[in-house]
Amino acid sequence: MGRKASRGGRIAALGVAVLVGGLWAPAASGGQPGDGATSERESRELLYHCDTEAGQRDVRVRVTLALPEATAEPIGVTVRTTLDAEVVDELAAGGATEVTGVLSATLRAQRTAASDDETGEPVLLPDLTVPTTPLPADGPVTLVATGEADEITPEGAGEFRVSADRFNLLLGWPPPEDPDDGGGDPDPVEPPGDGDEGDGDGDDEEGGGGVDPVPDATTLPGTDGGGAAAQARRQAPPARGFDCVPAPDQDTVITTLTVADDGTTHPGDDPRGPGNERSGEPGTGRSTDAEPVDIPDDCVDFADLNNAWCAYLGGYTNLDRMNAAALVEPGIVNLALPVIAPCNDGSEWFWFCQTALAEVRHDGKKQLPPTRNAFHAFDFMPNEATLELTQIGDMTIDVRSQVIAPYDGSVVAHATLGVRVYDVTVNGVVLDVGDDCRTEEPITVALTADYPGDYTPAAGGFLDGYTDIPPFTGCGVGEDLDPLLTGLISGKDNYVKMTQGAICDIRTERTCPPAPPELQR
Repeated sequence: MGRKASRGGRIAALGVAVLVGGLWAPAASGGQPGDGATSERESRELLYHCDTEAGQRDVRVRVTLALPEATAEPIGVTVRTTLDAEVVDELAAGGATEVTGVLSATLRAQRTAASDDETGEPVLLPDLTVPTTPLPADGPVTLVATGEADEITPEGAGEFRVSADRFNLLLGWPPPEDPDDGGGDPDPVEPPGDGDEGDGDGDDEEGGGGVDPVPDATTLPGTDGGGAAAQARRQAPPARGFDCVPAPDQDTVITTLTVADDGTTHPGDDPRGPGNERSGEPGTGRSTDAEPVDIPDDCVDFADLNNAWCAYLGGYTNLDRMNAAALVEPGIVNLALPVIAPCNDGSEWFWFCQTALAEVRHDGKKQLPPTRNAFHAFDFMPNEATLELTQIGDMTIDVRSQVIAPYDGSVVAHATLGVRVYDVTVNGVVLDVGDDCRTEEPITVALTADYPGDYTPAAGGFLDGYTDIPPFTGCGVGEDLDPLLTGLISGKDNYVKMTQGAICDIRTERTCPPAPPELQR
């Protein structure tokens, strides 16, 4: 019951998300699926620490799962997030009188037979909708996000403990009207079509929808009605992002579910019965006396940004000249992400952007694992070679996402890689290409994905695109083998498909170690 993170979707980071819902919520308000009978399971109130552009803020959240008795029905999800008065005042200072948005959430499903130091598997949920909610003049506000999920456990039979995990909450509001614009009703805003219009430099008129770039907000002056305060409200981006993780040492368990061999699912007893505090059961957080987690040595915190994650990344690249695909074994990719924030590139107010920095690493080097590949040259002659890809310069992952329906978005990953081949054999005979047989120039790769359906930095997924493989040079010891390697491998528009697994949080050791993904072709 639930879409696994490896199938795509948003956690974000962009990142990443959690389900949270109310202990006391009536079923009718809980994103109840269809008209069928349901059984509700609810979390206790949970404390989350959220990073925002204004600094860390705490919110309180609850989650409700409405589990249908009919297996064909979707699961209703309700998330209640309470922002305290300080956060409400900050939103008001930015010109908000009401907010709308989207909550990107994950659950964590752990087999009950697993040991306490196993963190389970992340399950990414479809985005939850935050309807337009007025802000109070003072005091906190509770935002109710609702949606449905087809599954909330990994594939396979067994008993699972389902817990809340991380989340991204993206809020937006229409920018305040300029009193000097002559008044009148504003034209309705039409969301851009696919989220990847505009290249982030503010020069793309299509991506900006004809709207002038919004200046970066600085420290807001007081809101005592002065002209400076009004100007600050007009300059502040009309949006706010919250990147949230559960505070440690909390019981984040929502329910247990038993999945039968035939795929039918049965909820367990409400784990929070009378007098049952579940204090001895593991949640998704790690207790302070937990055993150290075995994080791979190549997982490194390499940039001073908001999040430091690592995951496994691997895939395939076509070699059209040989009608074959070269395997790239999964290796570690380190990810550094800032807080997701309004794009400020001329896009409409409901677009949020995030640029992650990435660094592949294998045995301490900025490269993916060298991979042995076997092909048939000229469709009949067997040959083998080891392929080595080394990162050159920065690797970036640009994410764009809407905070209002239809919540579309896009991902573009840019990388420059050096390509080297060695240990070549042709028809079983060693072909001594030497130690410096590589392409004349590095290859440049731009891979894309739909966000959140195909890929998010936190949940992983796949990205694909095309690359040109330049001619080879430096190949051969005692003879020039450049033409042979070039003829076999080089060419234009070779299809590339890379798959990333779910992340391990290096700093908190949550969801560690990362698991290699099943590579998609």
